[in-house]
Amino acid sequence: MYSRIHPYTARIKERSLLTGLGSSKKTYHIALDIEGSELSFKAGDSIGVIPTNDPAVVDRIIDLLKAKGTEEIEDPKTGKTHLFRDFLLHRANISKVSFHKLFNVEKTSSPLIDLVQHHQPSPHELCKILLPLMPRFYSIASSPKVYPHEIHLTVAFVSFELNGQTHFGVGSHFLCLQAELESTPIPIYVQPSNHFSLPEDPNKSIIMVGPGTGIAPFRAFLQERIAQQAEGRNWLFFGERNRATDFYYGDYWMELEKQGRLRIDTAFSRDQAEKIYVQHRMLEEKKSLWEWIKEGALIYVCGDAEQMAKDVDAALQQIVRDEGRMSDEEARKFLKAMRHEKQYLLDVY
Repeated sequence: MYSRIHPYTARIKERSLLTGLGSSKKTYHIALDIEGSELSFKAGDSIGVIPTNDPAVVDRIIDLLKAKGTEEIEDPKTGKTHLFRDFLLHRANISKVSFHKLFNVEKTSSPLIDLVQHHQPSPHELCKILLPLMPRFYSIASSPKVYPHEIHLTVAFVSFELNGQTHFGVGSHFLCLQAELESTPIPIYVQPSNHFSLPEDPNKSIIMVGPGTGIAPFRAFLQERIAQQAEGRNWLFFGERNRATDFYYGDYWMELEKQGRLRIDTAFSRDQAEKIYVQHRMLEEKKSLWEWIKEGALIYVCGDAEQMAKDVDAALQQIVRDEGRMSDEEARKFLKAMRHEKQYLLDVY
């Protein structure tokens, strides 16, 4: 089957901006064409995308080294021979490099271009110290029951300033700007979720917490639940900066709410003077949330691990403590048991 070593080559069928004019960020909806692939996936799975580095950056490195790009170099990981330019495009991590392995310099976060310009290694020296280009993982934002020949992604375009220059995230630049519709090969493979999946019982209720691009798997979940005609209730907490410009798939959620198939609570942090996040909305609804939890609803959290997931966990502990009339320690044990029983599931990064 398809894997990182033997990926399937997809093409981008559709790419559209989810953020509106005036948004402080750019987030894209991307549909990959997989017709005829026999790729098997389920709602909750992710895909690994093997990106290509920015050709403009690669050509700049080659120019700075006064190289041609046609030099034959050996991949230090596999021992296989590649042309220098092809190696930089498809095999090497040109975002992070350890020049201290070759030169008497301190470990540094300077861009590769700056270090190349200063130290002038040979193509062979450079390739020895470059780490391999790793796949980027994205939650699948579509159900195979609804889109059997497509895989949808929700991709935040990453850019940042360093030493006065703009740099881009490798995966998001490849998918959102670099790849051409219908033509650029997109090597992909399915990364199965061992736990982050819908309950086997379609009558179970689910609570989904997915701020930002963490919304992706829940679009797949709801498509799947509706296709299954699942009787279980669905409750979604979504957060972003501004409702007018950052309400990803907003029309879809509002239509589902209108049909009585979804309860949705939103937290748009910059629409008022005081910052409001999903955990605040959860605490506002703590009585209802506790009723759902007692009745066996599954809780899913997807998105930022560093801050959001911790804040949501703290809010859940408070809800369990206050509404369940428990001590702090009892509330912690209660949530730990929920995790053990796969009633509280996380897909955080």
